[in-house]
Amino acid sequence: MPIDGRRVGRRSGRGVRYAALAACAPLLVAVLTACGPGQSETTGEADSGTAGLWDAYDKQKQNLATCLNEKGLTEVRYLGHDNLMMEFSGWPDTLTPDLDECFEKWPALDPPVKDTPRKPTEEQLRAGRAIAACMRDNGVPDYPDPDPDPAPIDAATARREKEEIKARMAQPAYKAAMAICNPGASDGPGVG
Repeated sequence: MPIDGRRVGRRSGRGVRYAALAACAPLLVAVLTACGPGQSETTGEADSGTAGLWDAYDKQKQNLATCLNEKGLTEVRYLGHDNLMMEFSGWPDTLTPDLDECFEKWPALDPPVKDTPRKPTEEQLRAGRAIAACMRDNGVPDYPDPDPDPAPIDAATARREKEEIKARMAQPAYKAAMAICNPGASDGPGVG
């Protein structure tokens, strides 16, 4: 479903998508519950500190949605941190400056758990290594090889790394090397 909450697609395909999601949901819940960072390794019980952090996170997001509703965005709804597709529905395509007050009063919180990036396939690793070697050969000596086994990362670190990559992408040598090594690419490793 698009971010603005409108449903798209043919009527017949909608039921198939919902059936597929319904069939996968129990498996996702089981996997996330078994592997989630809110579990104690010795007892298997949820960590009450993490639960409290999630409560604060949910309250902050709900307060943001309420503030936006009061500012006229009546379609915005907080769906919860456990919604695997998106946390909000009814989000507008653009935000106007008059909404800044809501974001200042209820600033974004980082989720209280770490995110584990998807492990790249062998094909992705080969392609990434080839691009990395090309970039180093073309004036970007510190361009890294792809990580074959990425570790969990918290949101603040992910944001910092993304900003570092953006800054690197603005450098002329980086742009020139990227045009040679990965023509048509709009982002570097770990972005997008």
